[in-house]
Amino acid sequence: MTWSGNELRAQVTKASRGLGFDWGRAKYLGESVLRAERHGLPATQTFIELADGLDTGPSKLGTSTFSQGAALATDAVDLGITLVDHLPQLDFVEPIELHVIGYPLFLGIVCYGLTGCDRALYVETGTFQCVVQANLIVTASAPPFEGACHLSTCSPSQNSDSCVSRFELESAVCDKLNDLASRVYAPATEASRLAGAGAGLNDNA
Repeated sequence: MTWSGNELRAQVTKASRGLGFDWGRAKYLGESVLRAERHGLPATQTFIELADGLDTGPSKLGTSTFSQGAALATDAVDLGITLVDHLPQLDFVEPIELHVIGYPLFLGIVCYGLTGCDRALYVETGTFQCVVQANLIVTASAPPFEGACHLSTCSPSQNSDSCVSRFELESAVCDKLNDLASRVYAPATEASRLAGAGAGLNDNA
């Protein structure tokens, strides 16, 4: 099934809310998945694969997270948003070592989080390298799903931002996304129809 950018962003936002994220983080995830997908990264599939294990409550991470190193394996959502939130306090004198679960989604979150910022981050796993900056993810290969990486600052890339505008998703991914999104809809009842929802009790349209 093919999706437009607006359709994908809206459905991921609703699916995130359906999982239990507040609307602020849900909208953040919708934007982040779109950023990653525009650069050819399977962030929607990654989001679906991580969905059942994501912590939707308040973050338990802070600046100390980035001194604990790769021993702390953290899901892409919490780690990515915490990284962006604490970026001004991180000096990157030495590369930061992290263990990321869900790289395609993590990179999209960082990309969106850097909007309006002139900083760029270099992510290197040994077999995968990329530069992430506002609205741009520059890489020559597909990222792993999980593993340790070194994170450092670098000069922003001068590459042009050539983005995909339509997104082909597997039917199983679409079904799961739609199922999660449906959780935000109020169930139809006789009382809601009497109050004016939907077509009412006499649907002859």
